[in-house]
Amino acid sequence: MARYLFTRTIESIVTLFFIALTTFLLMHTVPGGPFESLAGERGVSQEFVDTQEAYYGLDDPLPIQFAKYLGNLVRGDLGISFDQRGQRVTDLIADKFKPSLILGLMSFTIVLTIGVPVGVLSAVRRNSAIDYASLGISTALAAVPSFVLAFILLLIFSVWLEWFPVRLGKGFGDSFSSLGNGILPALALGAPAMALLSRLTRGAMLEVLDQDYVRTARAKGLANRTVYWRHALRNALIPVLTLMGPLFAGLVTGSIIIESIFGLPGIGAAFISSVLARDYGMIMGTTMLFATLIVFANFLVDLAYPLVDPRVRLS
Repeated sequence: MARYLFTRTIESIVTLFFIALTTFLLMHTVPGGPFESLAGERGVSQEFVDTQEAYYGLDDPLPIQFAKYLGNLVRGDLGISFDQRGQRVTDLIADKFKPSLILGLMSFTIVLTIGVPVGVLSAVRRNSAIDYASLGISTALAAVPSFVLAFILLLIFSVWLEWFPVRLGKGFGDSFSSLGNGILPALALGAPAMALLSRLTRGAMLEVLDQDYVRTARAKGLANRTVYWRHALRNALIPVLTLMGPLFAGLVTGSIIIESIFGLPGIGAAFISSVLARDYGMIMGTTMLFATLIVFANFLVDLAYPLVDPRVRLS
């Protein structure tokens, strides 16, 4: 176990290193820089731009710049934002990431609490009206883009019924009462993932229900609920767990369009703004945050395998 943890930790560090290197090279390959847009403005000369780049070390060779960035990254320093008047990237990410994290957690909770039970029920009642309805709804949700579903939900529940506000605003997540306003964006964000998870759970359950040990459990007289939820589902969760890691990270970091529709100033909008402004600090900071979330989520999924299925051993 200790050897496995050490190996996976080294692999994660190497993965993050190459992500940082690739992002850094692509970022500097794109023409323009964080200060070159000022060159065309009145009263800003090219000499001022050159001075700023020299002050922040942007005129150093790329290997030296990348080495300095890695050194700061190891110490937990993500640098400064050139577009936000020299504010620390860490502070900006902490401020922008909170609403995105809360929205992603809400969406992930909805996906799990609905997607997995619906998939199990569909498998247990295969070829029934419930099964056909589940497949039809999941297919429709998977086919409809999340931003289209967001506008539909807004039209029905915010405009016609007036149950939810149209715009969430900056105060989302500051109090427990504000979390209710995030139900619509959480549904819109998680609907495609919920459809995928339910179909995956259904397929895994159908495969497990045909196994010999399930028939043996039934022959022993165990209740159907025990057979389905304790024996069958536990072994069917392996492919489902494989999806959960990227799914969680994707819901937290992939809400750029949903945040824009519902007026939520989250990390997705900050990332788009940083790319447009060539804000090197924010680009690298948000990219490394997203990458770390994905790598860490996959790491936790790998550790959960033997807990769900004892036949899986970490070596």
